[in-house]
Amino acid sequence: MEYKALLEEAYGFSLHGCRTAGAGTVLETDQGLFYLYTAPAGSKYKSRFIERVKKQLAQQQEVNMLSLVKTKEGYPHVVSDDQIYYLYRGVREGVPDDPAFAAGQALAQFHQATRSFKSDKLFLPYSTLGRWPGMWRKKLREYNGYREDMDEADGEIFPFDEYLLTSYTYVHQLGETAVQYLYHAGYDSVVKETAHCGKVAYQNFDQGYILWNEEAVRYVCGEWNWVLDMRARDIGQWIKAEVRRNGWQEDVVTCFLDGYNSVCPLLESEYAVVYGLMLYPGRFLKLVETYRALPWEERQEVDGAAWKEHLEEELIHMEEALRRYPQTIAQRYGAPVPHIDWLWRPADDKTDGVRDEASGG
Repeated sequence: MEYKALLEEAYGFSLHGCRTAGAGTVLETDQGLFYLYTAPAGSKYKSRFIERVKKQLAQQQEVNMLSLVKTKEGYPHVVSDDQIYYLYRGVREGVPDDPAFAAGQALAQFHQATRSFKSDKLFLPYSTLGRWPGMWRKKLREYNGYREDMDEADGEIFPFDEYLLTSYTYVHQLGETAVQYLYHAGYDSVVKETAHCGKVAYQNFDQGYILWNEEAVRYVCGEWNWVLDMRARDIGQWIKAEVRRNGWQEDVVTCFLDGYNSVCPLLESEYAVVYGLMLYPGRFLKLVETYRALPWEERQEVDGAAWKEHLEEELIHMEEALRRYPQTIAQRYGAPVPHIDWLWRPADDKTDGVRDEASGG
């Protein structure tokens, strides 16, 4: 636990144990329970943006914020190794009768609470609204740059590099397909048509950003991970995180969507944009970017097997979801979501087979 000493020094408690809870980590300390969250170090400049959003949320009765815990020196977070760490005081948690429905409903209410948020030019660095295609293509260029690095490398190529290079054609095609899918789904129109449905989203929404106490009072947290974007981002990321954790479970996904629709129904076109987000191998490309940034000698120390397992989650665990989501949405919500034919394959095929098929081999 590399951040143990850092947190103990900054907050003055003794850490006894921890466990992951979706987007956050539950810390057990000698001073009680805390929730730990992280965000990129650049988020430390978001203070004004966050305070403006929190002021907006305070006007809504349905959205409560957890109390942020300041460091011993009065800071709202700790910065270390290109990350900020921030804490909330824990609560006596309760579990809703239908967690997925409740999560969708709570997320919709959070979005609704931000729909009249007035932005500011100073907040443009925290906006990803309308920028998905460009952002995605930038990550794909990074992957292409990594492949070019390998082509020119004189040194040893490690087994993990071989895995990344073997995966290149499939992953790159998947990313390009996701970008094209966004355009065909009317992404730019959806951005405009849903502007009244919420202005603030999360960088990567997951369980742990919304909690309930024993009295069923709902709490929202994770403000250093807020960005300006449309609601489809959070909906798609929740589905991706759920699938990575538990595989495709149609009833869980539809309960989540039903909960969301009970507050503010999705437009037909939004379901296809969510599918485009599901297609995009963002977690895979982010890990490649992290790996590429390592000095050559540090790459030797990387646990390639563990990293490969993470990357396989992005590819394999999403495959059933990508096959079944369009049919589920069409049957339950009557929304057309074109599927991608080349993703379909027999369930017992290996991922390598998919890569070969995708590359024409």
